[in-house]
Amino acid sequence: MALNKGEGAGTIYLSVANGKLVRQYKQATKDSIERVNKTGKVVHEEFYKDLTGVITAIETKENDYGKQWQVVFTDGEDRYMVQMPYSGRYSSAFLKALPNVVKGDPVRFMPWEMTDKNDASKKITGITMYQDQDGNGMVKVPSAYTKEDPNGIPEMVKQKVKGKVVWDDTDMMDFLEKVAKDWIGSAAPASVDKADEEAPF
Repeated sequence: MALNKGEGAGTIYLSVANGKLVRQYKQATKDSIERVNKTGKVVHEEFYKDLTGVITAIETKENDYGKQWQVVFTDGEDRYMVQMPYSGRYSSAFLKALPNVVKGDPVRFMPWEMTDKNDASKKITGITMYQDQDGNGMVKVPSAYTKEDPNGIPEMVKQKVKGKVVWDDTDMMDFLEKVAKDWIGSAAPASVDKADEEAPF
């Protein structure tokens, strides 16, 4: 597993940023990097490449950063909650591949970021998942929705807002939220214990 849990029970909270999994701490650690977040708060963060576990819950929740996805991974007694913005490339890439994930089996969850080949000033981001579905080792989980085979997913709509052209993904995200709810089905919901309430974000 990419993350090593220290002593103590509870959930380890992670977010996704800059192509990495990010864990925040209230105090600095030997591996943490300090920065000031959007709310003006000083945070201490450690970065990880990926996480492997069984997806046991998927929910949405409103917080200071707006509507977020909360995806719970379990690995034995360890429990991790990955939080990412409701709308965006990270969440859409994850949700589009979700129907092809075998429920109950471990999955490797890996965010990424790369420079756009056509515009060096832009970054392309996403999430790739890997799973051993045939006993021959981890392979990439393909998207269930592609340009060639959209499989019913609504396209983003180009709109003009205050003179600026923007892409509206409302219909697409509504569709993917239903996909997520259908996929998780009767899996145990993400319970919030006292330790969870003290999450740093």
